[in-house]
Amino acid sequence: MIKIIGALILLLLLIEYIRNLKPEITEENVESERLPQVFDGFRMVILADLHNYSFGKGNEVLKKQIDSVKPDLILVAGDMLVRKAPKKYDTAFELLKALSRKYPIYYGLGNHEQSLAGEKEEYAALYREYVNKLEKEGIIFLDNESVILRRKNDNLKITGLSIEKDYYGKCKIPEMPADYIENLVGKCERQCYNILIAHNPVYFKNYAAYGSDLILAGHVHGGIIRLPFLGGMLSPQYRFFPKYDAGRFHEKESTMLISRGLGLHTLKFRIGNRPELMTITLKRK
Repeated sequence: MIKIIGALILLLLLIEYIRNLKPEITEENVESERLPQVFDGFRMVILADLHNYSFGKGNEVLKKQIDSVKPDLILVAGDMLVRKAPKKYDTAFELLKALSRKYPIYYGLGNHEQSLAGEKEEYAALYREYVNKLEKEGIIFLDNESVILRRKNDNLKITGLSIEKDYYGKCKIPEMPADYIENLVGKCERQCYNILIAHNPVYFKNYAAYGSDLILAGHVHGGIIRLPFLGGMLSPQYRFFPKYDAGRFHEKESTMLISRGLGLHTLKFRIGNRPELMTITLKRK
């Protein structure tokens, strides 16, 4: 009996391993009365938490999936690399370099990019090199900065929010002051449809209170193990069954979409939790 159970467990792990070799393409439609008509049907691909992982040689599997979606642009929701990684940033760089030849890319930071930038000079220099090389490829970094996309006479605003490392604490989750986001990125321009790239989804209520229409997050890796009806099992803050694990959430007039991410970092396994290539289509309601 024990041997049979052991064999079944091994079989299930093998099935999960095979399933995880290729990301699942998910499609999200986001409707809003505030979206200008000219952006109706606007398609975006979200890349989050790659952590230097490669789907096939040179990430060819992932690149072909992105091409099949035919996005208008790509948004990075952080953690494309790993801080202090011995392989540096080559995997993330080569992927983004190839994609930048076809699509506009706007890069919001995750805690790994921020940690690498703030480390001792050896690593900080590595991060500056990574950013400089990608900026030469036309990729725009949004480190507490915004960009306005203009079509005809209407605008869409994308902001990348980089919160301090204390807000990524492992066990303690500090409160975020009401004016914190505004102090980092300025006031929310309500005449625009606002997209906020905010790597850590824990502070969704703060993002909504700020006035963001659509928040894009990652960081949680889908909860590592996903159970039916219960969702993700563990967050990076070591919280069991976190409220914000993956998928869609609503707060007043704001919508947050959390990617399950592409790679893994500390816990290098996924169960019931395929890597996700999230695609979003904006709809005028």
